[in-house]
Amino acid sequence: MTDWIKDWVYKLSEPNTETGLAECPFAKKAWSQGQVKVVESQNLWETVHREVDNFGDHKVVLCVQENPDQTYLELDAACMALNRWFSFIEKDVWLLSYQIDKTIVFIQSLSELNSASFSLEKLGYYKNYSPEDYSRLISQRRFIKQDVGHA
Repeated sequence: MTDWIKDWVYKLSEPNTETGLAECPFAKKAWSQGQVKVVESQNLWETVHREVDNFGDHKVVLCVQENPDQTYLELDAACMALNRWFSFIEKDVWLLSYQIDKTIVFIQSLSELNSASFSLEKLGYYKNYSPEDYSRLISQRRFIKQDVGHA
């Protein structure tokens, strides 16, 4: 599994031929500096819970389930519900979902993710995003605290 993740991280770090920017410009550096923890599990949400409780020693924790037992929409909805809860209790954590051939829930610091996002925005990283994707992937994360207070 670690080799698959390593190959994927390096692929995410390759510049896109159209934009010249990597899909995830911080992935390779975080991986090479030992700031990524990979945890394999068949009980994804139990693993996410444990890793959120212990979060802090790594910049990113990848909770990986080899055989997905839910759809991507279910996975993403669960992550967003938990993100709203973390915001409500003022926990500096953000979950991101990924699912192609494996299910991965990324655990990261919300404040660090937003800081990196603002840096990328200054470089024009999001200029090719559709308004819907920008809202779903960037704006919601940046302003979730304000939304939670008015829910």
